[in-house]
Amino acid sequence: MKNFLLLFVLLVILPGASFSQQTLVRGAYLNIGTPSSMIVRWRTDSTISTVDSKIWYGTQLDTSTMMTLFDATLKTNHEINITGLTAATKYFYAVGTSTEMLSALDSTQYFKTSPPVGDSSGTVRIWAIGDFGEGNTNQGKVRDAYKSFVGNKHTDVWVWLGDNAYDDGRDNEYQTAVFDMYPNIFKNTVVWPAPGNHDYGSTHPVAPLGAGPYFSNFTMPANAEAGGFASGTESYYSYDYGNVHFISINTEEYAFGYVPPLTVNIDHLPAMLTWIENDLAANTNKDWIIAYLHATPYSRGTHTESYSGTDLIKVIDGSVMRSTRDYIVPILESYGVDVVLGGHSHVYERSYLIYGNYGTGGPNAPDSTVVNAGSGMASQCAAYKKTSTGPTPNRGTVYSVIGCSAKIGDLGSDNQLDHELHFRAAYELGSMVIEVNDNRLDAYFVDTTGSAFDEFTIIKDGTVNNAPVAVDDAATTDTSTLVSVSIQLNDSDCNGDSLTATISMGPSNGTAVVNGTSIDYTPNAGFSGADSFVYVICDDGTPIMCDTATVIVTVTPGFVGIADLVSAFEFSIHPNPFTNSFEVEYVITAPGYVSLEIYNMVGQKINSIVNQEQKNGRYQYTVNESELGLTKGAYLIHFNTESSSIVQRIVRL
Repeated sequence: MKNFLLLFVLLVILPGASFSQQTLVRGAYLNIGTPSSMIVRWRTDSTISTVDSKIWYGTQLDTSTMMTLFDATLKTNHEINITGLTAATKYFYAVGTSTEMLSALDSTQYFKTSPPVGDSSGTVRIWAIGDFGEGNTNQGKVRDAYKSFVGNKHTDVWVWLGDNAYDDGRDNEYQTAVFDMYPNIFKNTVVWPAPGNHDYGSTHPVAPLGAGPYFSNFTMPANAEAGGFASGTESYYSYDYGNVHFISINTEEYAFGYVPPLTVNIDHLPAMLTWIENDLAANTNKDWIIAYLHATPYSRGTHTESYSGTDLIKVIDGSVMRSTRDYIVPILESYGVDVVLGGHSHVYERSYLIYGNYGTGGPNAPDSTVVNAGSGMASQCAAYKKTSTGPTPNRGTVYSVIGCSAKIGDLGSDNQLDHELHFRAAYELGSMVIEVNDNRLDAYFVDTTGSAFDEFTIIKDGTVNNAPVAVDDAATTDTSTLVSVSIQLNDSDCNGDSLTATISMGPSNGTAVVNGTSIDYTPNAGFSGADSFVYVICDDGTPIMCDTATVIVTVTPGFVGIADLVSAFEFSIHPNPFTNSFEVEYVITAPGYVSLEIYNMVGQKINSIVNQEQKNGRYQYTVNESELGLTKGAYLIHFNTESSSIVQRIVRL
């Protein structure tokens, strides 16, 4: 009787509750983040029971200060939309049931609400991956490299470029190849997916679009819940984050016609094309527009829009890509879309800044549709520039293929990466990180080493100040003898800004003093061995940009070898002849004016290495031929002090 009463009390107090401990089989993940709301989803174990849903959330890691939301509906796939949030704010959260918290409440489980629409005061950081759902080692390498590249920086927008779960987009494939691969990223990064052909493998073409695990696993903003223009479908949609407008396009939305053996007709559906144009027309006030899709319009990797062979699958692929190029691209470019990200082709490719190329791709030189045929690299002072005014406002788009986040082709069996529109192409695993700061967009293709394999920058209505490049130096002197290191001889600034050096970490066994474009190092009395110091070199641009370098000085008890030659003759060049660089060493026994100049063999001055007052001491300079533009041949070095003059012939091989 007591046991019966206890069971009755428990049923009254905890209606619908499970008496077996519930577990998470799919940890919390985030969809449709806005300035005031966030959707949190998770899955519990269906083999135990269906359960209700509860979420705890707050700005502090303290359940006593957190708010809660509860849904009494019993289920295994849980979804709660948290509303009434503050823009640009970090919230910690945990998920569970009315009786237990299932996820750990810790500092890594959080979400950040979007900034107000149009806000350009902060950085918008985007991570793009494509063709990634293999569940293999390559996928893990790309993931870990991304984490290494961004470090502790938060990623605001996570975009997927389709073929998210191989081979067929089934629910178990999404679990093992997607959710189990990124658990620590899912719980604090909002995902905004686009589908690919493999995401329809379990339903397409029998089931209509809108069916299948892709659509049941994710919640997309069909009704402009996050900004943009309502599409009325989760198949394609748009949203805003700060001053960036995003548009997710479904390239599987097409009508298919086939006449054996190889005639294929692909036409993207008018409803989607009309929506794309309506969305872009309604968002011309956005600073930046990024579109993404699966079937990329331009590639010469594992897939190409220019395919003309007899493989029916590749014929279909090429037809879909051409339809993207000929129906979707003209709309995107007419509204000034800045970047288009695609997948499908298992390769990394990146175009120039282009406009209006709707013809057949191939191994041809860039044509008139290339707006800027430069590298786009800000470090080379070659950033792409767009203006919002003038005869062609906002003209130019960069296209990037990132279908390589888990698998790649190879040059032996696939296309030769020779597309006329592409600046960079490689069968290289990786993903793309994009950072938008006000009027500047920087994109980095991150390979599996965690380094930027490629990068480009777009500047709108302004200029960019690039950081100077400081190069490490080395010098040699003897005990108690000053050596002057001409640091700016190999430092550079591609903007041509004036550079100023300061010592940021002094030497341990001597003193270092900035002397114009050089730094004078004097070892402590009696010291011999290796010493070093670090300097910072800054430009005078806006904003001021800086770089650092290290100088290593070897202090010997006295001159030996080549140093004896320098001491005896006051001047030496080695090696001579040289190929890429040579060193000039000399000793000044009394302070005074010094000049060191290079002339060609007909007496024309090529460049000045030194032209200044110098203290007594030993000096050493490294001269790089690339900086002076020295071609192969003979030159004369003129060395002049107030007490001597030397001319020596050098030869560049």
